[in-house]
Amino acid sequence: MPATEAPFIAGLPWTLRDYLAGPCGLPPGVLEPRGAQELPAVPRRLLAHDQDMTSTLARHHGGELAVDVLRHEVRGDTYLREVFLRVRPGGSVVEYGVIAIAQENLPAPVRAAVIGARGPLGGLLHQFAVPFHCAPMGFFEVSSALLPRLGAVEGPCHGRCARLSTPAGESLAWAVEILPPLPSSTQP
Repeated sequence: MPATEAPFIAGLPWTLRDYLAGPCGLPPGVLEPRGAQELPAVPRRLLAHDQDMTSTLARHHGGELAVDVLRHEVRGDTYLREVFLRVRPGGSVVEYGVIAIAQENLPAPVRAAVIGARGPLGGLLHQFAVPFHCAPMGFFEVSSALLPRLGAVEGPCHGRCARLSTPAGESLAWAVEILPPLPSSTQP
């Protein structure tokens, strides 16, 4: 099945697919679908779960995460942003992400914090005690050569598409979350 037909790609809103392919330069067709069991051990542990990536990566890297917004735009009620998550303070990039946030379903203080780039979405939802669910939609591999924003790194990157929703099922966000290649010493 071609990557563009992967169910997790089809499940992303068109605004996110268009933003990925256009301004971010990452057409969904380059995301090669993988089953969770096909991922190397460390990326599988970091990606194949129903938790937000902010908390998962903060635990794994032993520190809080900050968000660097690389670009953003609003399309209707959707706030789109391309980001790096970094370990604080001034640490290395631990995730490249592109996210579509359904602004109308966020409480006003959370919406203001998101737009003000005061933190990663998952961290802000926890900070403001907003109940939510996170559901992976699918996993993939992508060549680091297609992610020039990550700099001079080599090797495959692994990632997932996920949907964040309220307990009642209203969508909060859809995210494409990509881990930079991990050093070979951390991949069994």
